[in-house]
Amino acid sequence: MRAAVHVGASHASMIIISITNDGREEMIDFLEKNIPLGRDIFSHGHVLTTTIEQAVKVISGFQEALTELGLNNIPVRAVTTNTLTEASNAEVFLNRLQIAAGWRFEPLDDGEMTRLVFLKTRRRLRDTPSMRKRNTIVAHVGPGNTRLLLFKNGQIVRYHSYRLGTHRTWEQLNSPDLLGEQIIRLIREQISGMIAQLSYDFRDEGVEDLVMIGTEIQMLSPFLSKPDKTKSRYKILEQLLQNIAAATEAQRVKEFALDYQTSGSALPALVINAAIAESFELTSLRVPGSDYEKGLLTDLAHPTILKEELLKQLFHSAEVIARRYRVDIKHARHVAHLSRQLFEETQSLHKLTEHDALLLKVAAILHEVGNHISPKAHELHSLYIVRHSEIFGLSEADRLVVALITRYHRKSQPETSHRFYQDLNSEDRIRVAKLSALIRVADALERTHSQRVTNLTVEITDSKAHLVLEGILDATAERLALPSKADLFENLFGLSLHIKES
Repeated sequence: MRAAVHVGASHASMIIISITNDGREEMIDFLEKNIPLGRDIFSHGHVLTTTIEQAVKVISGFQEALTELGLNNIPVRAVTTNTLTEASNAEVFLNRLQIAAGWRFEPLDDGEMTRLVFLKTRRRLRDTPSMRKRNTIVAHVGPGNTRLLLFKNGQIVRYHSYRLGTHRTWEQLNSPDLLGEQIIRLIREQISGMIAQLSYDFRDEGVEDLVMIGTEIQMLSPFLSKPDKTKSRYKILEQLLQNIAAATEAQRVKEFALDYQTSGSALPALVINAAIAESFELTSLRVPGSDYEKGLLTDLAHPTILKEELLKQLFHSAEVIARRYRVDIKHARHVAHLSRQLFEETQSLHKLTEHDALLLKVAAILHEVGNHISPKAHELHSLYIVRHSEIFGLSEADRLVVALITRYHRKSQPETSHRFYQDLNSEDRIRVAKLSALIRVADALERTHSQRVTNLTVEITDSKAHLVLEGILDATAERLALPSKADLFENLFGLSLHIKES
């Protein structure tokens, strides 16, 4: 038994689920209360005191519900919308919730949001077989950002996030009281720049299908498609948009089964989704009829679900970027392979986590992307490219760590005067340094780009670390390459590196 709590832009909600031995989830209870968090953030730039106390009251009510069910000791995952990070008093809000509830709330980062969007999308892959054959865009229009995932043959090949959201758009309108064509035109003008950008980003991908997910669009799915169906048409979406734009707030609540928190954000949600469909010239689209928030909370409560498949998609996304910049993919994969072996063999030295190993593998796949700009100082170009590439499943903080590992895979060692590295806290600096030390050694062992070294072990003595290269009778090439790359490892761990043939 476990629970998940989500303080979103419009609502705070909690789900309690039981997970069976075979991994299936059974919902025990679901609670939801309105909280105008998105309104505060995009209207005022901070969360109002009244809203903070309202959130505390709601969370306290959730705790009382758990106590009444005798479940106050079950694991609870507590998160907030990632738009909270745009509030000037975000830390005040999080601290207040933690002190009041005893739960540690964390804003959903971009990496976690892409994981959640993927889990929702995977269900569509299961019930919509055509998605495995057609070039399909999955558009998640959230309160502050819109995420587009491009699937080809059932695999993610591109991912982009845009500062384009329902609450961001609605709260920044100067005249939200307008109705009909006037309000539609005003919203379209406001979002036109971002729509043009996403259209440009995917212009050559041959998009054939569109799946639209998000709180508002899924609440309106009964008006877009038949019961138990997901397929709809652009004309139906456009007509629904016209009807909601012409309705007053009270009419939207009564006629379209919306609550007062979503009656406003539903309109920009429809305009944004319609604009995305128009940009790809699509006449048909799909809208899941499931409850968005319940699905989100279920996946939050079950954080390890489909972990292997998610990792597969993450590494596939990294390789797509590597190929875009004409990386020698065999070399990149082999550096990743050797980096992993070094990571495992030196665990007692670096004491890093499995998540760090994941970042090391992504960095190894991407370490030579900078060659596409120039072989000279290509590590600096790799830093730039990785920083500005969106990698499925990685948060912005993770992406910066990966970018810095690629920056230090050759030549200079990390220094506190270096741009971006100096912005890290001390813990992340040492992570970057340790992971960079490993990739430098792995790259030296793969200097010939011939995948000669397939397996290795590390023998550690008081002052030396011997790299035992299995199946290598003459390691002259690797021995010549090692000194220029071993410096960081030796400085960090106080061991001199040596190669031994096996």
